[in-house]
Amino acid sequence: MSIEQIIDVLFTDTKMKVGGVGVISSDKTIIYQTENWDLNTHLTQILDTVQTNKGSLALFGVKYMIVEHTPERIIGTNVTGKGHIILAPYEKGVLVTYILPEVGPRDVLFSVQEAAMKLNKL
Repeated sequence: MSIEQIIDVLFTDTKMKVGGVGVISSDKTIIYQTENWDLNTHLTQILDTVQTNKGSLALFGVKYMIVEHTPERIIGTNVTGKGHIILAPYEKGVLVTYILPEVGPRDVLFSVQEAAMKLNKL
């Protein structure tokens, strides 16, 4: 299974409630990102958030409060209703997902973590 196939399954499994996806390696290389995202200016901040519980993460001018930080997942939510971020670390990096505001992050969490586990097999 390729990265593109893993992401396609993620979009299908979540009924398109994931609005953007990026796969970043531990050495700050973008392996994959959807066309609607350019994570280049956020690489260090994303990887730092995975390593340490910073309390918040700002992407594209939107601030997400970190509401859960475990080795398996970092969940951030925007308190003004602009959506959620789930960072799902895997062996070689992190899967970054933007979750649309109309759903809660837990509604898609299983699918996001499953996609991260599939990335370990590549």
